[in-house]
Amino acid sequence: MTPEAFRIANTANGKLRGAVSGGVVSYKGVRYGSSTSGGSRFLPPVPVEGWSGVRDALELGSQCPQFNPDFPIWVDSSAADEDCLVLNVWAPAHADPASRLPVMVWLHGGAYVFGSAGAPFYDGGNMALRGDVIVVGINHRLNIFGYTYLGDGVDERFAAAGNVGQLDIVAALRWVRENIGEFGGDPDNVTIFGQSGGGGKVSTLLAMDDARDLFHKAIVQSGSLLEINSSEEAARLTFDLYRALGLREGDVEALQSVPAQLFVSVMRRLSTATLFGADGLLSLMQYQPVVDGVVFRDQPWRDGAPAHAREIPVIVGSNLDETVVWSEGGAGADPDVRDARTIAQASIPFVGINRVVPSELVPLAERYLEVMPDLSHEELLVRLSTDVGFWGNAVRQCELKADQGGAPVFSYECQWRTPCFGGMWAPHGIELPFEFDRPVYEGAWDGADSEAARAAADPEGLRLQVGSEVFDAWMAFARTGDPSTPALAWPRYDSTTRASMVFDGDSRVVRDIRGEVRERVAALTLWPGHPGTSAADEDAW
Repeated sequence: MTPEAFRIANTANGKLRGAVSGGVVSYKGVRYGSSTSGGSRFLPPVPVEGWSGVRDALELGSQCPQFNPDFPIWVDSSAADEDCLVLNVWAPAHADPASRLPVMVWLHGGAYVFGSAGAPFYDGGNMALRGDVIVVGINHRLNIFGYTYLGDGVDERFAAAGNVGQLDIVAALRWVRENIGEFGGDPDNVTIFGQSGGGGKVSTLLAMDDARDLFHKAIVQSGSLLEINSSEEAARLTFDLYRALGLREGDVEALQSVPAQLFVSVMRRLSTATLFGADGLLSLMQYQPVVDGVVFRDQPWRDGAPAHAREIPVIVGSNLDETVVWSEGGAGADPDVRDARTIAQASIPFVGINRVVPSELVPLAERYLEVMPDLSHEELLVRLSTDVGFWGNAVRQCELKADQGGAPVFSYECQWRTPCFGGMWAPHGIELPFEFDRPVYEGAWDGADSEAARAAADPEGLRLQVGSEVFDAWMAFARTGDPSTPALAWPRYDSTTRASMVFDGDSRVVRDIRGEVRERVAALTLWPGHPGTSAADEDAW
């Protein structure tokens, strides 16, 4: 789209030229940190140096080197480079430094391994215009570049190497605090929100000392990451990396010299996972934050909500059928089989962002068969695996936050069924077009190739209705810390009522969703290595 005009913003580092189009001003590829290549690889981010004159912010910046198997609308076509500490800003054209609009900072998904704020789906223009907010999307280091733990005994400069991707986000949030007022935003009203891996980033930022006071509200969508890698787990992954590259363990300088694309190739070889299919999710989650004793001294949510979270209102939720995009609806299984052991075994690769003791899934599957007799085999598989991972962690996070007291937590579940997959599923990511105000998009969960086909699949326009309900709630929360709207009163979650907002064609508040299985899901033993884990359980992973 040809810009209607240009606009200059005066940042602390220098002047930026943005483009005005369709009532929105966009600034793209804005540097918040210096290059992290060469001798800066694995080191904490360094603020970008200032410049003289006016620098164009008209094109997307680089994304972190990666392998991205996602749908095209979620894939950034920009160049991949370690010089990737860039962000994008979208603002309503009327905004000026006196506007002090709410600020929404988007953290993209991709399991800490892939993704980019520059993906076409994450264009924040519609959200900024309709919501009258400032939207910021962040690129940062991912996978090997952002989360390679280099262990004890190496040069102390690399003590935080396993979490520099998180430190990049903190650096971007500092940039927001220092500069967003120039774009019309209120630095004292910043909401971070993210989905999938982005939800995990939000969860961990709530526990980071470095991030304190840089944001004021948080939304966790299908990414309630409560436990991160231990240093032992991360060290094993780094050992495999050294071995795959033929390098001496501990030779950090050699790692800094490895070409970026070779890292990507090795990562693909070491990972057995695909995004969609029966290889599961676990190896996608190998690279993630780590308890390194520097950035994270302990597991962020193991013994309760982090202290910093007490001051922050939070929305936490998931979708009804998250894992259908990986399990393909249980394809290949006999639809007439309703055996607990068969369902439990089939669910193991798809339990999402949790690892559980496999033997405990059998009695849980028996309970699901008992209380959900009308579900088919594939529906039970998807429900069980979704609940064990995504939903179970979301419930735990809500409970921990509510028990902490302080600022409220609000729970939701999106149950709107897309025309994809025969119109019977609410999969991972189904809520994304709602919050980004994308009534029409190409090939991601809408199940149709034209507006006419979409209208035929949804003659009552329920998608637009649900989309407006989600969008309005997200914007209300960004403004006030309360997602209630004139159309939907949304009570805070507590351990007595366990009230959650259900988004579907009949959006409403529901108390204790699936309460008949909630306690059993919560009681599952998480993570191999638990004292009660048998050798057979370990082998199952």
